[in-house]
Amino acid sequence: MFAFVTGPDYDEDGEDGPEDFRPAPHPDDRLWRHPSEVAAMQAAMANADTAKLPAVRIGESTGSEGRGRLQVGLMVAAGVVVVGAAALTIGFVSVNGSSDTAGSEIAASTLPVVNPARSVAGGDIGNAIGVESGPDSAGTLAARVHDEVAASLPRIQAVTPQGMREGSGLFITDDGYIATSAGLIDGADYVLAWTEDGQRWKAEIIAADSVSDVAVVHIDSDAWPAVSLGTDTPWDGQHAHALDHDDRTISLGEITRVSAPLVEIDQPAALPGSAVVDDAGEVVAMVTADGTNRHATPAWMLEQVAVDLIASGTTVHVSLGIEVDDVESGGMVEVRTVLEGSPAETAGLRPGDLIDSYDGNAVADSASLYRRIQAGEPGDEAVLTVTRNASRRIVVTSLIAHPG
Repeated sequence: MFAFVTGPDYDEDGEDGPEDFRPAPHPDDRLWRHPSEVAAMQAAMANADTAKLPAVRIGESTGSEGRGRLQVGLMVAAGVVVVGAAALTIGFVSVNGSSDTAGSEIAASTLPVVNPARSVAGGDIGNAIGVESGPDSAGTLAARVHDEVAASLPRIQAVTPQGMREGSGLFITDDGYIATSAGLIDGADYVLAWTEDGQRWKAEIIAADSVSDVAVVHIDSDAWPAVSLGTDTPWDGQHAHALDHDDRTISLGEITRVSAPLVEIDQPAALPGSAVVDDAGEVVAMVTADGTNRHATPAWMLEQVAVDLIASGTTVHVSLGIEVDDVESGGMVEVRTVLEGSPAETAGLRPGDLIDSYDGNAVADSASLYRRIQAGEPGDEAVLTVTRNASRRIVVTSLIAHPG
């Protein structure tokens, strides 16, 4: 479920860093560049060129003093803190909406785009941009968010045989570990991280997980603060800020849907690996490389996967062996398919069954069910309350390793 990607050693003295690593120059440093690089760069900049949502231009950042919660979890690898396996192991239940998004490797559903030009902190986004006003203006909000997180969000470049891929990442520890999109760096000969001060670093690829689309890379620096990772589930309509590395702007978008396992966003500045940040500067999700730039892995899932990847180089996903849909009225989910030969099938679960509780906890929707499953491991018992043909029953089954 993960891949190690290695590339040529371009650092003759064995130390990674901006002073002595000299790979192929960045396109901005050369008068000529290969046509494949031009095409790759144009593709990477397409979102910014076509963005229709407002952006706020920000001055030089003063950095951030915040620290991410992930730092505590990562002490597992050093043997300082012992955390139960259930806290480090995520699960997986395949959940789809009414239709699958073409080209996505991770199951997700497509919704109509919601217009993000709405009231923000007392004023309309469109009217607030560029207007000098009080502490509630959108411009002031974006500036505050920028100051909180900009130093923690490096630009990521993956150099591949086909050209250069552009994306972003986020420092998840104070000693150089960066989370980014697994799809962004897949097949890369080497990966570069550009920090906010303009320095270019050769990044070591630690591990990647294709299910969550989370990868971890590392640079030899402790100068960059870790982001603060949100633990709450994002919600529909929540503000979604993203850093545009090219323009040094913060774009304002929104979360349009929270499903399982992904969050859907309307955010023009988003590229694979981009951090989706809320009004307080807390990371709530990271954009996936599914070809749409509209889906993101929630922060709580990113944290659990990153801990596993750093500690052991792999992570385990579990499943109930079913696919479910949200029910329009809420308060339950409907079983759509049951994996043949799975414990769920043996326990008697059938398509059309309505699940309203999991291990005694109410199931509000597919996202809440998915998150509860993440605390389990293959073989763990799961107790479901199921309604079929207006008759309620209790079904006891067990979790399995995510197939594939």
